[in-house]
Amino acid sequence: MYSILIVDDERFERDGVKFLIDKYGLALQIAEAASGEEALQYIAEHPIDILLTDIRMREMDGLQLAEQVRGLQPSVKIIFLSAYGEFEYAQKAIHLQAIQYILKPVDVTNFLDVLMKAMQMLQEEERAQQSLRQESQKSIQWEKHRILADLLSSGGDAGALTDGDPRHALLPWHQVLPNGNLSGERSYRMMMLDTRQRFFDSADPEFEQSLTEWLPYPSSIIDMNEYQSLILLELQADEPAERFGELGRGIMAWFIARAQQETSVIVSETFNDAEGMRGEYRKIEAILESKFFYEEGGVRLTATLAEQPVDTHNIEQMLEEMNALIERQEFGLVRTRFESLFDHLRNSDRFSVIYVKYICSEIVRSILKSTKTKDLGFFKDSLETIYKTAVLKDLRGVMAGIFDACGAQPAPAAPPPHSESVHKVVADVIQIIEREYRSELSVELIAERVYLTPSYLSHLFAKQTGLSLIKYLTMHRLAKAKALLQETNRKIIDISHDVGYSNFPYFCTLFKNYYGKTPTQIREGNLP
Repeated sequence: MYSILIVDDERFERDGVKFLIDKYGLALQIAEAASGEEALQYIAEHPIDILLTDIRMREMDGLQLAEQVRGLQPSVKIIFLSAYGEFEYAQKAIHLQAIQYILKPVDVTNFLDVLMKAMQMLQEEERAQQSLRQESQKSIQWEKHRILADLLSSGGDAGALTDGDPRHALLPWHQVLPNGNLSGERSYRMMMLDTRQRFFDSADPEFEQSLTEWLPYPSSIIDMNEYQSLILLELQADEPAERFGELGRGIMAWFIARAQQETSVIVSETFNDAEGMRGEYRKIEAILESKFFYEEGGVRLTATLAEQPVDTHNIEQMLEEMNALIERQEFGLVRTRFESLFDHLRNSDRFSVIYVKYICSEIVRSILKSTKTKDLGFFKDSLETIYKTAVLKDLRGVMAGIFDACGAQPAPAAPPPHSESVHKVVADVIQIIEREYRSELSVELIAERVYLTPSYLSHLFAKQTGLSLIKYLTMHRLAKAKALLQETNRKIIDISHDVGYSNFPYFCTLFKNYYGKTPTQIREGNLP
């Protein structure tokens, strides 16, 4: 709603104007003043859009008022009301860029036309300013993106260094930094916002400003493309890492509330030089490459990015086993093995999307070879659907449909408890525990090693041994700890670490609960 200030030293004249505005429903916020001086005092504290003033008033007349208002607010729309039609007044009104000079008594139709014209002019100016802001924002974003691309390019010119401090490599790109400069007491983090639907090229101009105001740190936001936007945060050097996982989840909630859009957030580690920034951005890119494996709407930290080399040997071995099952038409077991394989892939981001889709296409190829009717159309359609999938859960659904088409039923919850396959799985698990109990083993890690889901493996192990897998692992570790306490003089805390417990108080509590004695009492020979 626009605002109008009515200035006239006659109250009934002001009331008449207010009456017409109210009667004809003009969307104007009305203020009034009885003199030029009072009007200036009001305008000093309340910006206005339209000034409607009488010309002849005591002390400061309307022309003098308009001249001062024009100096204070150049864009205000000025309308004069006067009972006098002198040519000199009209000339001055033109000089002051008044949009209309209206004679009293007021013709209602003319009066309404003049006010509607003023409001239309204000709307057109708003649209023009909005367009300019959008173009300016696009130019700023383009320049930020260009500078950032230069900064993140390992071959980019780092700029002249003023001394040996590597942070100065960021100085040429001060435009992308919050506050525009580097401080030795501060560090930086990046947060990449990633959406599955295009958004950032069509977001309203106020979106970036709103997000900047919401963030609890000085920030700079650079739209990378239609789907991704990078936030650069300036921090105190001792900010705890946990805070940024929480901030990422807060951004996700803010995004849904503000834009009704799901987004994923990738949070970098801290850096304070150009090379550190490049390294963290490479990690962000690596996580983006593996987003196929993750549901939309989550927080990932570059600190958790796995750096182990990709080992496809076990995957290839499992694929061979599945091919053998396909040849025997045991599609129920194929489906179970495939579910285990997918759990393994879901828990690892070290495999490329193409490789995962290749595995699925090889399974479909084996199914085609094993069936009596060679349905090439089905094979072609299946491959096309596989390679079009955008997320892992969709690919899983496609493969489930293929197994259904083959008449596959889910395999039994567990094979017979004394079958040869179960014996082998349990023996493999026990061997892993005996060999690697010193490391941070878990049911999930062991299940991944034998290509079964954690719940399925736990069921098999308990059925075969009468003990839960986690209990067996605990018993084995504590037995090793007890032997070391009785046979060596090593420090108890070192023994705790040696049998896989980095949390010493937890080890002591667990040990006492199991043996009824503390590690010290066992060492001192206070046996039952």
